[in-house]
Amino acid sequence: MRRVYLDHHAATPLLPAARDAMLRAHELGWANASSAHHEGRAARAMLEDARRAVAGALGASAADIVLTGGGTEAGNLGVLGLAGEQVEDLVVITSSIEHPAVERATNELARRGATVHALDLHGSLAPLRDLVARPIFSTARCLLAVQAVSHETGSTIDVVSIASMLPKGASVFVDASAALGKLSADRFVRHDWAVAIAGAKIGASAGAGALLVPRSIDVTPRQLGGAHERGRRAGTPDVAAHTALGLACRALGTRLQQMPRIAVQRDRLEAALVALGGVVNGAETERVATVTNVSFHGWRKSTLVAALDLEGIAVSAGAACSSGLDGPSPVVRALHPDEPWRSESCVRFSLGIETSDEDIDLAVAAITRVLARRAG
Repeated sequence: MRRVYLDHHAATPLLPAARDAMLRAHELGWANASSAHHEGRAARAMLEDARRAVAGALGASAADIVLTGGGTEAGNLGVLGLAGEQVEDLVVITSSIEHPAVERATNELARRGATVHALDLHGSLAPLRDLVARPIFSTARCLLAVQAVSHETGSTIDVVSIASMLPKGASVFVDASAALGKLSADRFVRHDWAVAIAGAKIGASAGAGALLVPRSIDVTPRQLGGAHERGRRAGTPDVAAHTALGLACRALGTRLQQMPRIAVQRDRLEAALVALGGVVNGAETERVATVTNVSFHGWRKSTLVAALDLEGIAVSAGAACSSGLDGPSPVVRALHPDEPWRSESCVRFSLGIETSDEDIDLAVAAITRVLARRAG
């Protein structure tokens, strides 16, 4: 059976060049990059080359890049690090459909005494305008913590417009894990924002991520240990994983060029799913080209994912880090609160640069067979 991989929003296949770069790093950069001897300097050189590549992809200075062990760590450091230790005077603005890495970080701030507002930031911004007009914003610290692209539906938010509505001096954190390589970086990067990325979403290793955070901004470390990453992130870095991240960042231009082709494939797949009775979640918003999230009335999402897997089609029901949970999708439930069945039967089909037209044909044939079993 020829398998078809349509779960690129969970993890992308490792780029062949990235795999080769990791092998070279294991041979030449295996030493501790903080060591002063020759072997340590060789590892440090590879690590700094990767840092420059990440910075180039984000239009930033290499000194403003903190290398992390993945997107979740980068997100936690961004949200909790910008908030600091004392948060009783902090007001957090976030969206109602965040990735668990951001959602749980803002929940932790609420537990510690911060005031958290989770808003629908994909529609009218009038509620946000009304919120920031409240007197509290004249004295409280403000932190915006949002993802630029929804990991489940691909819906985008206008971070630039939202940030422009905040009080002067507000901190901005953007989770760009699902945006990098799909949107131009000017959609989610500004010189005074903190921005998190994940290597697993752009053809690099799952063990590498990064946080862009300007040196002028104070960030409280989340890990205790040595003074790595200019004291912002303790722990010995994985040189090989970050070498792959650097290479993937240098290949982002090629990835972006593939988005129009992928959009055509996604639209063809989506039209076929709708013809089979599916309903698209988040269709009323601007979306990136790589994903469609579709609900099928009368089905459980876990059943559909398992049935398609047996047919050779790899898809998911949402965030991979929540794959062990069979409850309704919080993201789809927030988008469509009046139709609870959508969040219980949603399946995410996400495409990548490796996706072929034949893959789409095979996926449509497989879902047709699966849905026909219930009808029969």
